[in-house]
Amino acid sequence: MYFPQNRNALEESRKRITVVGEGEVTATPDIIQITLGVRTEGESASETIQKNARIANQIIQNLENIGVPQEKLETKSYNVRPMYDYIDGKSILRGYEVEHLFEVTMTDVTQVGEVLGASAEAGANVIQGLQFKIANPLNYYLQALSIAVQSGIQKASHIANQIGVTLNQPPISVTEISEQPVSVYQAEGKVLSTAYAATPPITTQDLVIRASVTVVYSYI
Repeated sequence: MYFPQNRNALEESRKRITVVGEGEVTATPDIIQITLGVRTEGESASETIQKNARIANQIIQNLENIGVPQEKLETKSYNVRPMYDYIDGKSILRGYEVEHLFEVTMTDVTQVGEVLGASAEAGANVIQGLQFKIANPLNYYLQALSIAVQSGIQKASHIANQIGVTLNQPPISVTEISEQPVSVYQAEGKVLSTAYAATPPITTQDLVIRASVTVVYSYI
């Protein structure tokens, strides 16, 4: 049996313009996090732990001396590992490795070099990452989201003009496409060199926060 209203509904459902709107804003990081610490080796577990603790405590003291309070330091990991040599198919214990890593949080990028220098002077020999963040990324994301919505509206209007149709207002739907703020992150682990004691110049770059939406219009 033929139902004209069904055909009309089908035709109406085909009269759709779907676009993706994108927006982005840049923001200057206001939080800097760096993971650093000390890795020591020795024949005895207890002696290696004590040696590591002395250096770790000196790192804390040196950072306090340059104005980094203890609440800005957090132990990220602490590991004691046996080390083995494999000779003639047998594992022979040759000593222990102790690693104590701190995460240091700063709000001044110019302080990063000073932190690295003070830590190296105390005996720190490991750096695992330097990360730039924004304290309140939501404010920037909302700005990017507004730009994305306007972008979608403009795209749909342009397409409608090109094909000679009129968009029905408001749009049928505006759907956010989830997007996490982007941060700059140096993931590779590195061993601190003596060059860090010279207070290296650390520069940062703006972070990019992106948002995307799908906009659907009907038209006549």
